[in-house]
Amino acid sequence: MAYSKTTELDLSNLCFSPEKGNTLCEKLTDCYRQFAENMQKSFQKSSIVKQTIFISTPNNSEYLQHKKELLACAEDYFDELPPTSIIAQTPENGSLAIEFICIPGLQSDELSHRKIDEDSWLVIQCDRMKMVIAVGSGDARESADIFSQSDSAFRQLNGILREEGMDFSDIIRQWNYIEQITTTVIYDHSPSQHYQIFNDVRSKQYQPASFKNGYPAATGIGMDFGGIIIDMIAAKFEDEGSVVAIKSPVQLDAYSYSKEVLADNNLMTDFCKTTPKFERAKIVRTPSNNCIFISGTAAISGQESLQQLCPETQTEMTIQNILSLISTDNLQKHGISGYEKANINFLRVYVKYPKDIPAVRSVCLKYFSQIPISFVVADICRSELLVEIEGQAELI
Repeated sequence: MAYSKTTELDLSNLCFSPEKGNTLCEKLTDCYRQFAENMQKSFQKSSIVKQTIFISTPNNSEYLQHKKELLACAEDYFDELPPTSIIAQTPENGSLAIEFICIPGLQSDELSHRKIDEDSWLVIQCDRMKMVIAVGSGDARESADIFSQSDSAFRQLNGILREEGMDFSDIIRQWNYIEQITTTVIYDHSPSQHYQIFNDVRSKQYQPASFKNGYPAATGIGMDFGGIIIDMIAAKFEDEGSVVAIKSPVQLDAYSYSKEVLADNNLMTDFCKTTPKFERAKIVRTPSNNCIFISGTAAISGQESLQQLCPETQTEMTIQNILSLISTDNLQKHGISGYEKANINFLRVYVKYPKDIPAVRSVCLKYFSQIPISFVVADICRSELLVEIEGQAELI
């Protein structure tokens, strides 16, 4: 049977920073110009299946205004807008940057944009695979709390998945953006941390699903404003064994953490102080391509952060954790064989403090000088962590 590029899950990541423009919309338009001029031999506009726009903004009201303007600008560029996230994480250039996920060779009869009420998503359908790409978000008004926004975002995605005959078990990659991730709020004289609230809502929403192939590969990361935004890629395959969860040889599964490394949540009584539900990596295997989604990874050994490490040392350790995760020895332990090596082809690097970006970049380029790397400023889920890295790789 012939397999299209889509069946091969040939996802490509591209990133652009504006070369000109004064307003954010002008800068976004310039990124689209660069894509059209530089990528036309490899990618058409129709091959973009997801875009993530990173911006710097001083407060939530301006974030909402920028989001409205940028979405309008994006709608003018595309014939049909792909799933789009506007993330309040300052990019390295201090203003705006964009990442695209593209599938080259995507045929029009394999792709459909769907919408019910305010929810919209993308479906890719071919011989042995159905993929759903969507963005879920809570109400980003300043009066909305993290609990209600987390609950709203998960319910939105659950509705989309059910519409496509899927559930949370079918998510292979998930990005969780959490406003002020380490902030603690006081409820009824008791503390509740934003990230822990999110994790407990996630545990509750995930409970009905089986996760027979493990939890999604995922990142839980802070953003300055915007409440809760969840991006997802879900997929169903006819072939058994197409999706394999990969455990780390040096880090404990996050869902096996002890309560000692978790924060407090006194907003919920039925689910509280539950663990983050994600795998360290997920491999998606098709007849002609093996894609590895690498979850957000930091300088953690076992379940413990190594204290008081400088950003360079944390970056070095994080990279070593990733290389151990996708090493030939580790993948063979998971039944993955018949290839030469796992080749990382894209990284996104979250850095807590802008001043540390040059040092972090220097370490990253020592290992990965020939691949696209995005650097953004974002708070990490533990206060002592300065760097988090996620990425994508393929088996070659």
